[in-house]
Amino acid sequence: MITVREALLLSDLNGVTVRAGKRGLFRKIRWAHVIDHDDMRHFLEGGELLMTCGQVWPQDKASESRLLKGFLRHQISGILFATGRYLEECPPAVLEFGDKYSIPILEVPFHLQFIKITHSIHQEIMKREFRKKELTAQLPSELAGELRSANSGADICRILAKFFKCPAVITDSTNKVLDKIIPTEGKRMNLSQIMDNLTGILNDELLDNSQHENESIATEGQAIYVPTKTPPYAIASPLRIGEKHWGTLWLMNFYQQFEEAHTFALEYAATVLLDIRLNQQEVGVTRKKLRAELMELLFENPKTASILMEDRMRKLGLAPNENWIAGFVLPGKKEIPLSLSIEMDFLSNECTKWVDETEGIDGFCEVYEGRLTLLISSNLEYEEIKNYLKDLYNHVQNIYKQVVPVFVFGDIKSDLLSLVESYQKAKSLAPLVQFSSPEGGVYFADELRGELLLYGGMNASKAKEFRNLVLPEELLSERGSVLYETLKCLASHNYNREIVAKNLHIHRNTLRYRIDRIEQYLQDSLSSSRCQFWIQVALDLESLANQNHVSSLETEGDEYKEKVVLPTIL
Repeated sequence: MITVREALLLSDLNGVTVRAGKRGLFRKIRWAHVIDHDDMRHFLEGGELLMTCGQVWPQDKASESRLLKGFLRHQISGILFATGRYLEECPPAVLEFGDKYSIPILEVPFHLQFIKITHSIHQEIMKREFRKKELTAQLPSELAGELRSANSGADICRILAKFFKCPAVITDSTNKVLDKIIPTEGKRMNLSQIMDNLTGILNDELLDNSQHENESIATEGQAIYVPTKTPPYAIASPLRIGEKHWGTLWLMNFYQQFEEAHTFALEYAATVLLDIRLNQQEVGVTRKKLRAELMELLFENPKTASILMEDRMRKLGLAPNENWIAGFVLPGKKEIPLSLSIEMDFLSNECTKWVDETEGIDGFCEVYEGRLTLLISSNLEYEEIKNYLKDLYNHVQNIYKQVVPVFVFGDIKSDLLSLVESYQKAKSLAPLVQFSSPEGGVYFADELRGELLLYGGMNASKAKEFRNLVLPEELLSERGSVLYETLKCLASHNYNREIVAKNLHIHRNTLRYRIDRIEQYLQDSLSSSRCQFWIQVALDLESLANQNHVSSLETEGDEYKEKVVLPTIL
């Protein structure tokens, strides 16, 4: 088979543009097939790259939705649209479908012939299948059978090391050892130093080969002799999917050079390892799909889809715990510009890893409705769960200083079907706190019930209007920014002038002058409890009032080409 990413490198597919579903470019194409009517579901077996000029594409949303659901059920590898005649562009629902389920949506001009695309893809598929059969014929049947049944990189290393009685190692693209098997009777070695030396020699060899005209290195596991003058002798198979290099499979020997039989075995093992890698990515996409479906059921149809929810939970391995809570991991303010998609990927990966590794905590982290959503369950008490979630926040901040996230959670629920209430509370709270502190933070709905009651139903424009009624224009203008920051510092320190002067690094007389100016604009005394109350109301509304402005700044200069949905409000 060939992946969508690899297919795009074929010369006859130069005119193809990826419109959506970029995260699914690893999907394997089993065959390319033209859509010749509006209900293809009964003719699919899975892994097809479907192609259409749009002539028979459904015109009504219901039929289109049924067709896409059928494609999803059969896990197609992608859809290619030829636009310019029957369709001017890829249908919006298809683009949304591709991004949501990581299914590549491709586009070519109408004049590009499908026959050239199918011929090129099928020729590459057949060439690879033929190569695998050639390699299999060169291997002892026992070795070939064991490699075919391998389920992980560790299995591959174990089989090779056992059969050839020499070290087998898998490294990633940074030369970090992922898996290794070193026979106990083998020579003692400093593996880290050896891998550094061998990788340097291999990289030089690859560079030399790439500079020779008409000479190239195969991307699907071709074995390369590493020209070392002294032991260990080594052969390596770079592991690539398309142009992306993600690791290397190695065989080493301290006593003799490798023979042709070793290269055949290593190349075949590399093809198996690449398939394992792609299958793992497919499993990940399937889990993302199940998570998205579960959240959709929980947050939109909790009382009518309990059987379906149980099925999704069982497939995801979620335990029926006593306590459930929903929340968001939102981007906050940051000093260094960073793509929102990259930031969300990082946050998602770290939160998922934390959930998997934290004893007593179950759940997952997934994008839903444009927000990075956390669904947590546990048999622990609520206060213990809250402390764990604060630990997660601290963990994220400690390992990556560029990210200043905001964690927002609803109420704890003992009934899974009531989790939608926790989700809605977090949804109402999010815009109130997302940009309220430059240091980020963790917020819980039960600790901010008053704010939710007062402001939970406001949108950004209403919040801005309300804030501007409380605070005069002179404080909100650019000229009044110093006074406004002073007012915020006073409010946050309970109007303690000594503490505020120290925090602002100004003399008390300067602070007194600023307070006089502020009181003139407010036409009230800052010592008044009524004045302090309304100032706090205005400051509470600041995050919500400025949300649209900050969100637009977040995307300025973002060079990430994939379509991203910013966290939205209410």
